[in-house]
Amino acid sequence: MSGVWAASRAGVRRRRMQTGSIGVVVALATATLVFGLGLLSASHSMFDDAFAEARGAHAAADFDAAKVTEAQVAATARGSGVTAAAGPFRTATLARPDGPSTFPMRPEGLTVAGRADPGGPVDRLTLVSGRWVRGPGEIVLRGKPKGPFGLGGKVTSQGHPDLTVVGFAVAATEGPGGWVTPAQVAALRPDGFWMEYRFARAGSASEVRRSLAAATAGLPVRGQDSYVTAKRKFEGRFNQLIPFISVFGILALTVSVFIIGNVVSGAVVSGFRHIGVMKALGFTPGQVTSVYVVMVAVPAVVGCAVGLVAGHLLAGRMVANLSENFELPSAGGVSLPIEAAAGAGVLALAGLAALVPALRAGRLPAVQAISAGTVSRRGRGRRAQRWLVRTRLPLPVGLGLGLPVARPARAAVTLAGLCLGVTAVTMGFGLHTTVTKIMSSDTESRTSVTVGVDPRVGPGRSPRSSSGEPSASSEQLLATVRSQPGTAHVTASGQRPVRVAGLASEVSAETYAGDYRPFLGDGIIRGRWFTRPGEVVPSEAFMRLQDLHVGDALTVQVDGKPVTLRIVGAFAHPDTDRLMLDAASLPAAARGAADPPRLLVIVKSGTDPAAYAERINKAGEATGMFAETAGPELADRAVFSGLFLLFSLIICLAAALGVLNGVLLGARERARDLGVLKAVGMPPRRVVLMMVTSMAALGVASGVIGVPLGVLAHHGVITLTGEMLGSGMAAPWIHVYGWTLLIPPACVGLAVAVLGAWPPAARAAAVRTVTALRSE
Repeated sequence: MSGVWAASRAGVRRRRMQTGSIGVVVALATATLVFGLGLLSASHSMFDDAFAEARGAHAAADFDAAKVTEAQVAATARGSGVTAAAGPFRTATLARPDGPSTFPMRPEGLTVAGRADPGGPVDRLTLVSGRWVRGPGEIVLRGKPKGPFGLGGKVTSQGHPDLTVVGFAVAATEGPGGWVTPAQVAALRPDGFWMEYRFARAGSASEVRRSLAAATAGLPVRGQDSYVTAKRKFEGRFNQLIPFISVFGILALTVSVFIIGNVVSGAVVSGFRHIGVMKALGFTPGQVTSVYVVMVAVPAVVGCAVGLVAGHLLAGRMVANLSENFELPSAGGVSLPIEAAAGAGVLALAGLAALVPALRAGRLPAVQAISAGTVSRRGRGRRAQRWLVRTRLPLPVGLGLGLPVARPARAAVTLAGLCLGVTAVTMGFGLHTTVTKIMSSDTESRTSVTVGVDPRVGPGRSPRSSSGEPSASSEQLLATVRSQPGTAHVTASGQRPVRVAGLASEVSAETYAGDYRPFLGDGIIRGRWFTRPGEVVPSEAFMRLQDLHVGDALTVQVDGKPVTLRIVGAFAHPDTDRLMLDAASLPAAARGAADPPRLLVIVKSGTDPAAYAERINKAGEATGMFAETAGPELADRAVFSGLFLLFSLIICLAAALGVLNGVLLGARERARDLGVLKAVGMPPRRVVLMMVTSMAALGVASGVIGVPLGVLAHHGVITLTGEMLGSGMAAPWIHVYGWTLLIPPACVGLAVAVLGAWPPAARAAAVRTVTALRSE
């Protein structure tokens, strides 16, 4: 074994380029596989990890302070089946004000709880911005800062002093919309108690209900909440990402198998001469095989360790980003056993890729093994080269184009690697364009400026001037915005809950008035967008759930009054409770009862949205209007784009290593031929041109083959994603390729082939003629 180890160490030191290639390719494969599997495993446990780390409440109960005492509520913490509890927290409801406020409230107001600190045995809060409340006049709100409603804002309610927003926090379960100190809530005339529980039995919604009933022991409960509801809401949102993550995981596994098998087996085959020399010196076939397995195992283990760390960090960062986007308090972490299994699998694959050709070489006689590594076989590719030389092509180009024919199997493997790289880049370009189109297809993404009909105004009321009298109606505000310089399009957007026969819950009807067509986007799947009152466009998921078709009549209940609408189209979205229609389709009474609409504005080309919003704010001081710049949400798009870019770079780098390995192996095999060419007068630059041309031809072929494969793969992935989500995909999101998008991926194969072939070709051309012919 000492001889095997000494020979292995010498081989690792002597063949630095191939040793480095093996280490890099194993690191890339491990990182890619760990990253993909880490995301897949986290997708199934992200909510559970966050819930466990934050000690989320299985259930929460709201008690009426007029019917129960604080001691009675506190006694429920010792109820049957309760393992931990927090509270009781006094709660108060801040009524929506008539006057100005820098924080928007729902019509029913804002429920706040008195809490001394964000920790505790149950439902630990995570501050995402600012700090915790320290004294009177301060409040921490649930969620993240949004738009103009951030730190330092004022929460105003009728009959209470203003509260300054000092922080934002998130929790694993639903609950109050804000928190103040216990002393502060006592000054807000509290009317309830809030208790949070963890139970021994809470595996399902029914178990949670039974456990809560046993804990409260007959006390009257004003309201209750279960963690199952929050979990289902999260899973419904996260399921939109699972198809993309699944594709990454599957492709990562495929790429890992291919690049390791290609590079490692090539490195073993290129050492046939070394194997023959060892056998001539007395090494047994088993020892020869062991030497080469160890030579591959050393860089493979180092590369696997680096890849494990890199993949773990990448997956952890991505899971943290997703957790933040979904407003979870903590993402937990990726599964370490799965990462370890992925690393072991990559090492096993590398060992198998080295063992198979090494076993074959170990059985070869010493003379045949030596000649296999130094002398090219006669007749292979000669006819093609003679024909190409007789053409008008330059001699190095003709000889180079004939080189792949001499080793068709190796050329096919190299071509497959290049095709994989081109396919990945083509699909990545398409996925990036598709995700960009999807995330910019909603009305918010097409909006330049959002103008609010002050959220501080009560339902159905118009903004008031400083004197308290109504200053303008919604129609007048719409006309005011239209008259502003730089306004291109403006529409009034609102939401109204309606009921549909056959559905237990309400459906959200999104209403638009004014010049709304430029805001609707390109997400239509079938039919068309609505153009006049009486027409409605539901989500595709709603259409499939209700088994409806374009042209069908849809009757909705609005404040108990039936309204019949005609379905003229369906838009791509997984929500089963969304309708879009002209605001005039609803009865006037319903429109008047709704909250004041938001005004969405698209400014003219060359108009600065920030300056436009500032002018609106100055003009709206007397009418209660406020404006803020809007635009597409770039966080998710950046996440997806980063994934596509990272994946494409890994594939291309792996393909380049495969090309480099193939050219290096070909140069060693054709050492005699290169020496003869240099002896008859071929300068080094023409030797480089000949060898680069051999790979460039494969690069061009990979572009011809890989681009159509990438387009087909993109179409398949996007279509499958739409079907898995039940939302469908709009045609503009699928058919995204044009010549400008196809030319860069088509050139990737050629660029990777040339860049991968250039270093070993230059190295081979620099070898002295005498050294190249020494094997003779």
